[in-house]
Amino acid sequence: MAGKYKLVLFDLDGVIVDSKRNMELSWSAVQAVFEIKISFENYFALIGRPFNDIMSKLGLDDSAGKIKRVYDVASSCRIDLVDIYKDCFAVISEIKKKGIRIGVVTSKDKDRTLEIIKRMDILFDVVECPDSEGRGKPSPDPLFRAMLKCRRDPSETIYIGDMDVDMKCAQRAGIDYIFAGWGYGNCGEDVTRASKPKDILKIIF
Repeated sequence: MAGKYKLVLFDLDGVIVDSKRNMELSWSAVQAVFEIKISFENYFALIGRPFNDIMSKLGLDDSAGKIKRVYDVASSCRIDLVDIYKDCFAVISEIKKKGIRIGVVTSKDKDRTLEIIKRMDILFDVVECPDSEGRGKPSPDPLFRAMLKCRRDPSETIYIGDMDVDMKCAQRAGIDYIFAGWGYGNCGEDVTRASKPKDILKIIF
């Protein structure tokens, strides 16, 4: 398998960064402003999908735009609560040193994604976030766009995620997938699993 991959794509939340405290505070702000009874646990169970998809699944379609504005402001105000997994950052740096292209494919909006990435002091070759027109995960479209921008084929690409939508996204894009065991979700028996970030290096090299 050594030398097979020329593009390694990472999910952001739960893989590169631990943003759960930030999310919980942001959802608390939403609950207070809109008097929403839906628990953070119910919201968090859907993490990995675009925000509007989550709102739809929670039955909050009608207020999705207003909710997102409150959520995003609260999240940006406490971006300091987002912690970077140092071991994962070291792994990404090692992959980049070997001349392999690296990227982020996330369901987090572009502004907050770039806020977080700026703190990492590493130049990604591609950063793919949802937009108002395209389909988000579990659609394969975000991975296709990332591969197109980096001029890489599915056979040369691998995606690292921590949620079921990440795995489905990779499967539908026809690329290999690694489940990040330190993240927020669970995976089945037949999925390639990295229990810790350094396991990624053993898998891809």
